[in-house]
Formats: sequence, structure tokens, C-alpha cells
Amino acid sequence: MSRDNYEMKPKQLSRNSSLFGTDPQELLNKALQNNDYAKFKKLVTEANVDLEHVYEYPDYKTCLEVAVSDRNKLEFVKLLLQYQVEVNKVNVTHSAAPIHFAVENGNIDALAALLEDDRIDVNFKSRGNTAILMAVKQIEELDDAREHELTIYEDMIELLLKAGCNANSPDLKGVTPIYSAAKQGLERVITLIIDYAKHAIDIDTYKDRRGKTARDYLKEAFPYLEAKFDSTTQDPEIVDSDKLFSYLSRHEEDNFIRDFLKLANKNEHRKILPVNNGMNTMLQLATEKGFEKAVSTLLRYGADPNATCSSNTSRPIALACQNGYYKIVKMFMDNESTLFDPVNSESLVQITIKGRRSSINIPNVNFDECLRLLLNHPKMDINVNHMDMKNNTALHYAARNGDNKTVLELLRNGACIGLRNSFDEPPLADINAKTLEAFLDECVTTNNERPSNDDYEIHMKYSFLVYPNNSLENELCKVPLIDNTNNNVKEYDTILAPETDALLYMTRNEELRPLLKHPVITSFLYLKWQRISCLFFANITFYSFLWLCLILYIILGYGAEKKQRDSFEALNVITHVGVIIGVVLLLIRELFQLLLSPTRYLQSIENWMEIGLIFVTIWIVFSKSATESTKQQLSAVAILLSSAELVLLIGQFPTLSTNIVMLKTVSWNFFKFLLWYCILIIAFALSFYTLFRQENEEDQRAPDPNTAGKEEEEEDFFEDPGRSLFKTIVMLTGEFDASSIKFSTYPLTSHIIFIVFVFMIPIVLFNLLNGLAVSDTQEIRADAELVGHISRIKLISYIESVLIGSAKTHSRPSKCWSLLPFNIQNLNLIKPKTFFTKSFAKRICLFPHFLPKYKILVKPNQNNIIEIPHADDKDLERSGGCCFERCQNYRLDRKIVKNAKLVISNKTKITEFDDKLSMYENKIESLEATLKKVLLAIESQRN
Repeated sequence: MSRDNYEMKPKQLSRNSSLFGTDPQELLNKALQNNDYAKFKKLVTEANVDLEHVYEYPDYKTCLEVAVSDRNKLEFVKLLLQYQVEVNKVNVTHSAAPIHFAVENGNIDALAALLEDDRIDVNFKSRGNTAILMAVKQIEELDDAREHELTIYEDMIELLLKAGCNANSPDLKGVTPIYSAAKQGLERVITLIIDYAKHAIDIDTYKDRRGKTARDYLKEAFPYLEAKFDSTTQDPEIVDSDKLFSYLSRHEEDNFIRDFLKLANKNEHRKILPVNNGMNTMLQLATEKGFEKAVSTLLRYGADPNATCSSNTSRPIALACQNGYYKIVKMFMDNESTLFDPVNSESLVQITIKGRRSSINIPNVNFDECLRLLLNHPKMDINVNHMDMKNNTALHYAARNGDNKTVLELLRNGACIGLRNSFDEPPLADINAKTLEAFLDECVTTNNERPSNDDYEIHMKYSFLVYPNNSLENELCKVPLIDNTNNNVKEYDTILAPETDALLYMTRNEELRPLLKHPVITSFLYLKWQRISCLFFANITFYSFLWLCLILYIILGYGAEKKQRDSFEALNVITHVGVIIGVVLLLIRELFQLLLSPTRYLQSIENWMEIGLIFVTIWIVFSKSATESTKQQLSAVAILLSSAELVLLIGQFPTLSTNIVMLKTVSWNFFKFLLWYCILIIAFALSFYTLFRQENEEDQRAPDPNTAGKEEEEEDFFEDPGRSLFKTIVMLTGEFDASSIKFSTYPLTSHIIFIVFVFMIPIVLFNLLNGLAVSDTQEIRADAELVGHISRIKLISYIESVLIGSAKTHSRPSKCWSLLPFNIQNLNLIKPKTFFTKSFAKRICLFPHFLPKYKILVKPNQNNIIEIPHADDKDLERSGGCCFERCQNYRLDRKIVKNAKLVISNKTKITEFDDKLSMYENKIESLEATLKKVLLAIESQRN
């Protein structure tokens, strides 16, 4: 059981905390740490505590593991053993059992208590070490003043030997207790092994780097003891799991197979198959070493292909995939008992891709073949879009590694390019544009008919855009909404997911953006537009109705004279009611979008315009006490806002989107440019105010009644800084009216500054702005097609975000919003797909119902008619799966079909070139073979 599973239990047991004032699980730990046995016993006896709970930092141990690690807690150990706590369970963090903690800490009393328990396994291994081998190794680590500790460890070894601990059991390197004791010169330990070992001791098998065995060390230090290991008393034919593990560790595959077959012939092999050495099972170790014959032998004689141990939870097939052993992978695939489920949250495909190494010349290692076996094996159903703990898919890792070949293979097998990981990054972020273009070209195929035939078809495949939640497989196995067992409605999120998120990401990527003009992408957008256009036109119709009623109401009724109202009283009432209905519906629509995703809603300028329009319209409709001047101002603002919003809405239509993009781009660039130059404009405005304002002391001449009004009007422009700035901005457009400016006060200075102003602002700055506008316009017009596709993607994506998905996956927050906490950025008070939007969401999605096969068939010679392949599952079709009858009238755009034919033509040329190239290569190879034969014949004649 993992540590996570342990940590869930305190939460379940905390319900009884009121009995002891706080969580009894924590009190139990404190009592153990403080050696408060009375309180500890009371908690164990009376409280509902979990004695197997693994405490967190700094111990990461259970109560028994903590107790046996401390020499002063013997009574705690005995109490816990009375309550039958697990004594052979391995601690996941430390990879050790209680017996190993006791030996490691020299706690002989705890070890004795453990050995008295009938359940204890004295030969249990920790990192390949048995308890007796760990005790011998601990002696080697003692310092000089070790007499007392040495005695303790020798006594522990005696206890273990008397309890039946195997003195021949080696570690992962083959080191045995007798070898370690002989090398250290531990006479008493050697004597104890001779006296109490229940099996003949092997002192000749293991050799260190210098080729010395335990016998060699015994001859040097204790020759009289070496004689006691009489070779005649040893059983050289004995074969156990430790010996087999040592063969694998020393890469002696043939010896392993030889001795294993000896056991198999005696039918004694089954008891050692599930054994592990503390780090691996036998099959895991053989697989990790790449021993094909050993793996084949183990599987043939019934080894569990899915068996693991606590120290290594990776199944053998995962180890084979990680190392690229394709032949071993094939063995596991041919075994009917093999499981292909994810291992440690990673699929086998992900493990293979992550384990790929640059070295390709290693024998029996081929990651490409492993991947091919996993993806194409007929008995396997690998989920190529499986996400690991970081929400990365196999395509994420392949793209990140720059492995274009693997990326193509994954895409061909249905990998989705839009799935985002925990860092909100899709695989598209690392996929090469040429690789993606090559795959898109593969998605355009034909039915191999002649292009002139009426039955000629062009097939376009969209599987790379299908999210797992939108797949046909998910639809067929989804959990029912109603649970008939208890009549409760289950919480079930609809299978729909945003389909244009990946395309929206491509609009922001400079390298991938040109691929939006590919016929596969444009045909997909065409189909999406056919599904979504009804909502778009309904929105346009609704807003046009509101705009018309508002304009007529303002012109004919609001703020008009009484006699005019009498003439159009009936029309005024109709428009008034129409405005009320329209503004209420508009308010509901905007409120829904705001509650769905506040951060995204408030980032849009159009939404702020709509908010302003709602407030102004409500004031106009419901306020009866407004003054005439207020009515006039509100009317002007309402007409301007409503008309501007209508222009922007109509501009979302694909054929008109280029013009709106021009308007927005030029306006934004003008604003940014003038924001910088406004310093200079303000400087000229203040200079004119200083030079041309009227002085307080003026001639007190009587004004001429014929010119007084005119002079006053001309002299008021630079009376204060605000009016001076307004006049300067008007002069920016070339409207100088120099006759109204008094140059007589400071003739030289005023003329010079005015001339500089005329040169810098109206001539240079204004023409520079015009040049920028022309440049932006030409750039947009040069790629009008791409601009149109981007606008359509943004519109479709926005509608999807409202009806289907989270705003996080559709838009990237602006810099100012990105400073807010993550929870606020993704705040939504209501969720999509929870109200009446479900039916609309299903209506705008292509997968899985509209395109159950994720592709379309186009007949260019039959007016570009689109046909949708049927689903294989009849139940899906009966439930409204594929609305094939609606597609009979769909005809793909002629330009898209033309581009698809061009892609097919280019592919055909490349194929023909490849065929010729391979033919020439074959000819060259045959020529080389002929030349070799001729040279051999010449040399033989010379000899």
C-alpha cells in the first residue's frame, strides 16, 4: 500500500477526536515520541486509531517501525505485536520491514520480540539484504570504540541464525554473510554461522574484483575455521532463489537457465517464481537486464508477467518498453495474462517514448519497433491520449524530444494535438511545422479512382482534433446519467469538449499559423461554420431588431416635441416595447457570459461597450424625469454605441472579417503611436496657451458691435490649457484657421513655433500615420484568407467557450489579468453544460455524432457534395448519432476542393519520385553486386 493510501485513514478516523480533545492519531504519535506508555495504551485500547498509519515528515514510518527503531520502546513494540500489526510489510519510503529497522538501529530487544512472533519472515530482504547480512554490514560501519556495539550485533546475528535466517542469501551483488564476516575478520560471527546455520555454507561461489572468495579470506585469517567448511558436507547441487538472483546480477544468463531448468525438471520451480530479492522479482530483473532467453524461460514455466514487489512497482513489460527491448515486449504481448494498463499513471507508450535513448546501435534495442508493437498489436487497445500525473500525453513527450518520426506515428494513431498539460501547454507548442504539415497532407486521400470519374472521392480525416471526451468510444461506454439502483442522478459531465482549442492556439503561433490555410483545416472550419452559423445569424437578427427599435424610439419619441409624438404614437409604443424586450434579453445574455467567466468577459472591449449600452438604454427607457439636455446626450451616446456594436457583430461574418480586422489594427496602431507623440502635442498646446492667451490688462476701448461677437469667438480658443489642447488636436488634421490666431503679441517667437508645429505635426506626424495605415492595410489584404480563417476560429472558439468549455483552455489572459491569483483568473460562478445550453452545445459539435468516423467524403465531380460515413454501432445511429440526412445538401467550398486536389497532386509527384529513386537504388545495388563478382573472378584467375 502506498503512502497516499495510508494518509487517507486519519481523515476517516478523526470522527472520534472529541473523546480526546484532538485527533487521536496525532495524540498516538506524540505519546509514542514522548515514551508515554500509559496514554499510548489508552489510545490503542479505547480510540479508533489506525495502527498501520504512516506518519509524515520527518519519520515516514508506522508506530511499529518507529518503536523498533528506538531502543527504549520495547513495551510499545510488545503492545503493538499483541494487536497483530503487520510485521512483514515494507515501508515504501525506506524500502524496509520492521526487522530491518531493528537491525539497522541495533535494537536487539525489539528484534527478539519480533522473532517471537510466528508471522515474522526472517529472510525478508531490504534493498537485497536479509536481516543477517545487514547486521554483518552494520559491524563494518562501527567506529573504533565499538566493543559494546559489536557484542550487540553478534548477539543479533545469533538470534537470527537460531530463528532460521539463511546464511547463504546474498545481496544484489552476490555478497554473502560469510564472505563479509571473513573479509572483516569476525571470528565469532563465523563460528556462529558454522554452529547454527541450517544449510551448508557456500564459501566459494562469490568472488570480488580481485577474484578472492570467502575461503581465501578464511585461509588468511582463520585457517583452522576454514577446515570446518568441509567440501564434502556441502551440496553443490542446491539451487535456490538467491543463487538464481546472483546469476542474473552477474549477467550469467546461461547459468541461470541451466539451474532454473533443474528446478523445473523436478517441478520445484513454482515456489521461487514469486520470490523477490528486495528490489526486483526474477522476471523484473531478467527483463531489466535484457535477458531474452531468461525471460522466455520464466514466462514458459508460468511466471506471472504482471508481478511486482514493493521496491519496484513497474511491471516487467514497462521495464522492457523503458529500455527498448522489442523482442521481450513481443514475448509479453504473446502472453495472454499480460496486463497493458498504465504503470504508475504512465501508459506503455509514454514509458517507451520517455525511455528513448540516442544510442541506436545497442543490440536488441529498438524503440521504434516497441512503439509499433504497442500501437498496432491487434489484441491491444492502447489509449494513445492517456495523461500522466502532469497531464502530459505521449505526444507531449515525443514533440518535446523533437522526435518527428514518433510524432507522425502517434498522430496517425489518433493522438490529439490540443490536449493541455498542467502547465496549459498543448503538444502543438513543440511540434515542428513541417512535421504537422506532412501529417495534414496524409489526412487528404482519395478512393484511388481516376480524377475524371464521377465516383472520384476526396477523403479528409480529422482524428487529430478529436478530444477523448468527444470520441465515439467514449460515447459508447459512458456512465448513464440515471442510477436505477438508488434513483439518484449521478454527477456526469457531458462528453462534449471544445473542438477548436488547438486551432486557436495555432493562431497565436507564428510558425504554425500558415497551416490554417491547409484544406484539412479549412474544410473543418467550413463544417463548424455550418453547425454554428444558425446561432450567429440568430444573434445578428436579435441585435439588429434591438438597434432598429432603439434608433426609431430615440428619433420618433424620445426627446421629440409633443406634436411629433402625436403623429407617431402607435409606432412609438411599439418601438418602446421592442427596446424593453431587447435590452432585457441583452442583459440576460451578458450576465450569463459574465458569470460563466468574469476574467475573460472583462478583457473584451466589445463587452464593455455592451455594458455601457445596457446602462444608457435602461436610463433612456425607464427614466422619465431626465432634462432635455440629458436626453440629447444619452440619445447621442446610445446611437453611437449601438451602431458601433452592430458594425462589429456584422464584421464577424467570414467574408467581412478582413475589413473589421483592418479597422481594429489601424485604430490600435494609431492609438499606440499617438500615445507616444501625445507628449509633443501637449507641449505645443501649452506653448500656444502661453503665447496666445489674452492678458488681463487690455485696451478698454468700446467694442465694435459689428465685430465684437466674432472677435470674442476667435480669441477664446487659447483662453485656458484645456481649450488650447482641443484647438491643437483640431489643428493636427490641418484645420489651422490662422486668421484667428494673434501673432502680433510675440511676432517672432509665435511665428517660429507655429511653423515648427505645422512641419512636425500636420505634415510629418499626420502623413506618418497615414503611411502606417496604408502599410497595415496592405499587410492584411496580402493575407486576407488567413485573416478570415483566424477571425472565424476566434468566433467559433468563443461560442464554444460559452456553451461547452472552460475559458482557461480557450483564451490566454492579458498581462494585467495574469497577475491575479490563478483561482481568480479561472473563476466561474456558473458552469457551461449545466443549463439549457446542453442542446446547443451538442448542436455545434462535430464529434462524435455528426462525424462518427472523424472524416468526410467529398465528390468533386458531383458538385462537391459532402458525404458522412456511417457509424458501425447501430445504437448510436438510432440515438441520433449521425445526422446523415442533413449532410446531403452540404457542398464543400470550391476553393477548398481545389487546394485539396493540389495537395493530392503534390503527394503523387513525391510518390512517383520516391518510386523512381528506389528503382535507381536497386539498379545501383545490382551493379555493385555484379562488379564484386567480376572482381572476384579476376582475382581467382590471377591466383
